Amino acid sequence: MAEEDFLSQEEIDMLLQSLGKEEEKSEEQIKYRPFDINELERISPTRLVKLEQVVNRWVAGATVELRGIIFNLDNISLSGIKTEKISDFVLKIPLPAAIAVLQIESLNGRVYMVLDTRLIYTIISIIFGGPAQPYKVEGKSFTKFEQKIINNLIELLVKHLNNTWVELVREGEIRFIGIEDNPRRLITVSRNEIMIIITLEVEIEGFKGNIYLAIPMKTIEPIKDILRTTDTESGNYRDLILASLMNTSVTLEATFPVMKMRVRELLELKEGDFVPLSPRAPNSVTVKVAGVPMFTGVLGESSGRKAVKIKSFVKHHVRGTE
Repeated sequence: MAEEDFLSQEEIDMLLQSLGKEEEKSEEQIKYRPFDINELERISPTRLVKLEQVVNRWVAGATVELRGIIFNLDNISLSGIKTEKISDFVLKIPLPAAIAVLQIESLNGRVYMVLDTRLIYTIISIIFGGPAQPYKVEGKSFTKFEQKIINNLIELLVKHLNNTWVELVREGEIRFIGIEDNPRRLITVSRNEIMIIITLEVEIEGFKGNIYLAIPMKTIEPIKDILRTTDTESGNYRDLILASLMNTSVTLEATFPVMKMRVRELLELKEGDFVPLSPRAPNSVTVKVAGVPMFTGVLGESSGRKAVKIKSFVKHHVRGTE
């Protein structure tokens, strides 16, 4: 065998060095990260259309009753719906905390309603005739009287939330269990448990505070398909509106033609005088519904009572067709 067929010692050393570097490079490229199944968000809050309907109707009903207690209340609105780990949400809850623990019948797990501490003290200030601004709450605990006010506010909110939930979702009732003051006690299973956080913004004379509704993903997992649908898809929403409209009371008024009278004649009127109507009155009575002219008719009697006989509908012009 020729001498040039063998590698020199220098060439052998260089080859061994290059092989070692390739092994080190390949080992550096192999990196892995533990897979956390809790990071999977199986339910997207943006697709829970019915849940948003529940929140909007809950807010509308609660606002009306709260204005009877908080006269300076401007508005309550839905600020946002998002998902968040319960450990991250707990860190945002200020102390002292007012956390209402709720239970949805037929569903596992609990739901939490959190009232912003500054909002609580603002409401208490307004109730006692003070300004709509909170005072310092760091390191302060709720008194028994303040706890009573908080309890009444939560019961009012839960009442309207339950009514709306039963009407739209029809999956059990929402019960108020009690109030928790330690946010860390909400972490019962895993710090990475995913929650749906619904934020309501309460505005009182320029001051803004929040009310949070935290729902564990696993709690609504059994009814996620129901929360993704809307009443308009099933026709129930239309039926509810029609039923509500059909039972609505309206005021009907029979209006005589407008009369003209001089100021002198008006001042000369005295008790017992008769005001002559236009001869055309019986043929031109206008019937208004809630102040809007709807029918024309003639005066008469029915079963011994004054009545108006409907003759025709009043034609209304549609905007853009005149």
